[in-house]
Amino acid sequence: MRDANPVRLLILGLLAEAPLHGHQIRRAADQSGIEHWGGVKVGALYGMLHRLESEELIEPVRTEQDGRRPQRTVYAITSAGRQELAIHRDRALTQPMLHSTTVEAALKWSAGLDQAALTDRLSHRRAALEATLAELVKGRELHRGEGHLSAASLAGYLRSELHLRAELAWHEALEPMLPAIAQEPAIDLESVGVRTST
Repeated sequence: MRDANPVRLLILGLLAEAPLHGHQIRRAADQSGIEHWGGVKVGALYGMLHRLESEELIEPVRTEQDGRRPQRTVYAITSAGRQELAIHRDRALTQPMLHSTTVEAALKWSAGLDQAALTDRLSHRRAALEATLAELVKGRELHRGEGHLSAASLAGYLRSELHLRAELAWHEALEPMLPAIAQEPAIDLESVGVRTST
């Protein structure tokens, strides 16, 4: 199974809300600022759209043309795509990956998870971080006690411990934000050109 990745989460999460064409997805990505906080190049979105279509996770549902602009293919998420989204989102929200932005993407495009579900998944991630930190400290102390720990190795342990502690502090700061995160839509559909009023 593939690692969760922010571009997949972004596209599948957006299409779980409404069918969109590539330009609308790109505008939503720009509005989210994912290029800055997630390191995602918005130009990569079109390649991922085609990949997701070839994997039958999304499907074209119609074409649209606005004036003289070129025709645009509107995509919708498939049931397999919804399952894929759930897998990647849950993995990103529960696994303690330190050098990844997928947890932020999974929060942004949580595809309707309520506060209780978000809290549950994030508690798994937090527990895994705490266990990883405890193992790291135990290993450091064991090696130090045996006299096998060089100054450079100690510096490596310290860096890893500080990363883990920073992640745990982020979880602490995140807790009071979860009600708002669970209630806000991933994007304002009208701002990317989707008419929501009837």
